[in-house]
Amino acid sequence: MDDSRCELAANGDAGQVMRTETRHSIVLVIGTGVTAALSLVYAAVAGRILGPAENGVFATAVSLVLWGQLALGPINGTVARFSAKYIGEGYVGKIRTLVREVARRVGAYGLIGLAVALLLLKPLAGILQFQSVWPLVVALGMIYTTLLLSIARGVLRGTQSFRSYNVNIISEAAIRLAVGLVLLQLVWGATSGLTAYLIALVATLVLARTQLRRVWHGQAPEPLDGRAVRRFTVPMFIMMFTSAGFHNVDMLFVKHYFPAADAGIYGAVFVWARIMGTLVTPFNTLMLPLLTTLHTRRQALVGSFIRICAYFLLMAAIPLVLFALWPDRIITWSYGAPFSAAAPFLLTLAAARLVGYLAHMLALAGAATNNFRFLYVYLPAFAVQVAALSLWHESLGQVVTVVLVCEGITLVGMVVSFAVARRRSRRLTLTGNPA
Repeated sequence: MDDSRCELAANGDAGQVMRTETRHSIVLVIGTGVTAALSLVYAAVAGRILGPAENGVFATAVSLVLWGQLALGPINGTVARFSAKYIGEGYVGKIRTLVREVARRVGAYGLIGLAVALLLLKPLAGILQFQSVWPLVVALGMIYTTLLLSIARGVLRGTQSFRSYNVNIISEAAIRLAVGLVLLQLVWGATSGLTAYLIALVATLVLARTQLRRVWHGQAPEPLDGRAVRRFTVPMFIMMFTSAGFHNVDMLFVKHYFPAADAGIYGAVFVWARIMGTLVTPFNTLMLPLLTTLHTRRQALVGSFIRICAYFLLMAAIPLVLFALWPDRIITWSYGAPFSAAAPFLLTLAAARLVGYLAHMLALAGAATNNFRFLYVYLPAFAVQVAALSLWHESLGQVVTVVLVCEGITLVGMVVSFAVARRRSRRLTLTGNPA
């Protein structure tokens, strides 16, 4: 392995944990920061070239892909968690077996899902007011390729090979930008802009295969407990599907209920508010393997969790201040004057995303300790948001307000759930029962 060889598993000292945690956070912040900058440049340039109406199609298709990628995130999360566990136990060969088994199942079931989804494209295009199914066809290809790529990224994440992880995600963003600029000049339209995403994913998947070979250094595959992996994966799927819904369902409602130009305007705000997702990514990437390692070693993890959340909040404060002071400049500078109507919603939607990602971080903490009781709060809360958006969508401002209120209520519920789970765990420990 080219990075830390899971320093946290090798060293239980609290000071060392903090230093390693901080170092990895810095590395990941740099990587995701560069990736975010490249992604934002591409989204803004594509929006300028496409204009509001076509950008609505582009942004909605990207939103669907993000939902799919997040909903299928348990593949990455499961591989990351068990890679961290196996390397901590010294069984690197099990990681190779894990990759082989997961890739075989994901490849096969993914093709079945792809075939079913293709049958639903025409009605979905009608619901979203798309004039063509081709943007959705490319979007499906992006989701399937991400499935395969998420396995490799899960290994890099779980083994804390974060420099290799950075190379992987930055390469994808750079290739997307370069290819997209060419394609949009050659063939105007949302499909061209989306095709750049697909080409970048395929190229990065090729790179990932080389990176994985360096992880296990030619060690032979070792047998593993497949049932434990499957038991963890099912609630992770529910969790990630719900998280994906929280962060993307508003864009789909807007595309369905509002005129094309309004959807394009909302798409511009949606992209800028997604910067909160970019800022939280390095900390989410670190949190699952870090807390899993601490939990496996029966070490305290609340301190690490709070510090990681604090790092995120400190970074998120910067764009929030900018959105509060210069929303008009930010929108018109990036997308142009036709999108200026998006400016009043920028701060509110970004704040809603911030709150939503804090709730997601609490969910990740539960997953790291294999305690999914928070789903009794998380899943109903998402159903409430869908119902609220169905009832209140008279204007873009009303949609943004509904999202903010629902995300706030969800965070409060998750905090209460987390506190109850910690109290229960402490009580069981004091009485001598396993937590």
